Amino acid sequence: MLTFFSSSAQKIKPLTVGDQVPDIVLQKMLNHTDTSGKLSDFSGKAIIIDQWFIACVPCISAMPKLDSLQKEFGDVLQILPVTFEKKSAVKEFWRSNIIVTGIQMKQVVEDTLVRAYFPAISFPQQVWINKDRIVVAITDGKNTTKSNLIKLINGEKILLSVKSDEMDIEVRNALKPNMITRYEENKNKLLFYSYLSKYRKELAGWSFSKLDTAAKIVRVLNNNKTLLKLYDFAYANNSWEPRHLPTRMIRKDSCPYQTGTEEIVDTTSQFCYELMYSGYTTKGFSKYMISDLDKFFKIKSHEEFRDIECIVISPNGKGLKYRTTYQPNRKSYSTFSLKKLKRALVNDVPLFLVQRNLIQLVDDIPVLIECPGNDGKINFDVRWDLSNLDLMNKDLVKFDLKIERVFRKRKVIILEDI
Repeated sequence: MLTFFSSSAQKIKPLTVGDQVPDIVLQKMLNHTDTSGKLSDFSGKAIIIDQWFIACVPCISAMPKLDSLQKEFGDVLQILPVTFEKKSAVKEFWRSNIIVTGIQMKQVVEDTLVRAYFPAISFPQQVWINKDRIVVAITDGKNTTKSNLIKLINGEKILLSVKSDEMDIEVRNALKPNMITRYEENKNKLLFYSYLSKYRKELAGWSFSKLDTAAKIVRVLNNNKTLLKLYDFAYANNSWEPRHLPTRMIRKDSCPYQTGTEEIVDTTSQFCYELMYSGYTTKGFSKYMISDLDKFFKIKSHEEFRDIECIVISPNGKGLKYRTTYQPNRKSYSTFSLKKLKRALVNDVPLFLVQRNLIQLVDDIPVLIECPGNDGKINFDVRWDLSNLDLMNKDLVKFDLKIERVFRKRKVIILEDI
């Protein structure tokens, strides 16, 4: 993500806890008394600046809570969402996103100045400012409790860890290999290198495999990943085959680390793994990565087919209504609100994309689509209730589809002690 700051923003020295905040000009605002404003507009109140963006899931999930807190403490506290996103996109987001529909908070859009004073890469980021405009906390939003807000409002001491992002994009995203000593000078001599470490907070948790075509070096990276994610990446070997992670691994081992399907995984069960070797394709790294993982975790792993109970959507007879565009006047789209709205709607979307999105939406069971022609498109609109398949079938029959619980052979990873 690149954000271009104005020349004035580039000269700004970032602030931290204990610093005095100037009267920042808020050039574009929504739901304020004017289309622009300043921090001094909220004089006499404590302020929480909530930095967010539209695609940030935890940011959006927190909005109803922040709105509730704003209404409760509105006389003495101003919670101020701030985003770099365009005004038009933000207005459409607040209008159409079901989680925030009806919420109308004072907020800042198309921001550059606030982000210059309080740089961030990971979001949400909250800046807590007391009535004297002193920064008393910079957090990730997990400490926004009533008790802490009361301390902020009353000017009491707040002891929270300071959120500090690694702003060097090369370090954070591991754009350079972890092994960098004289790398450019010696990379053509590299035959094999692998690296495994504990969780590293300065590295973004992401994975990739890529080929340096000039040096003929394959590089595989998995930063801050759990046992499940590491082994799944290794055995998948760059396959796009849709996999259901909660049923992907069967453990028969005594390794002490969490699998990684838990809602909250302790960082002691997360690892950074990097592999580099001389090669011409990213296919084939599995044998090296699996060997490394097995060796360290004292595991004997293998992949096999097992009968796994699945939810399967498939044709009901020879009809092809599911191939007919459901809403001709609308562009191709899909929505899977299985937990909140209990509805799945697909309009003229490639089947393989629907399968990839749908398979992970139910925690305890894979949801599969078995229709001929993986490159074709599919349409359906169904009330989602897996405890009432008869109800779902009443909706799906209109599209020449049916849904049922069946067993299918699925690839699973078995972990055993050596």
